[in-house]
Amino acid sequence: MKLETHNKNAEFYIASLALGILEGMKQGVLSSEVGMWSLARPSFSNQVLKSTMISDDLKYIVGCFDEIDVLSGFDGGEVKQKQMIDELKEKCLRCLQMIDYKSIDIKMTSSINNE
Repeated sequence: MKLETHNKNAEFYIASLALGILEGMKQGVLSSEVGMWSLARPSFSNQVLKSTMISDDLKYIVGCFDEIDVLSGFDGGEVKQKQMIDELKEKCLRCLQMIDYKSIDIKMTSSINNE
């Protein structure tokens, strides 16, 4: 599957995806490893982190996804993990509140290749 959108829409889609993954992790539906391999995967996170179109807050969020997984391996890590998830969810919501939805074209094209 391939999803494409204009770069100017990236903040909306990435923040929305991050918020959904974080909520899934908080609810226990998704493991922290899922978060790490979705948004913290180097081929994705490196592009986000060097983008001039992505806010610093969203770069911070993406950069923290691997840290969430690491916390699970420490004593008391589950509490710290939940605190970090809540902090990142708040940052995602702030990112989404800053978007001027009237000025962007929220369209996405997709294709599924069954190979």
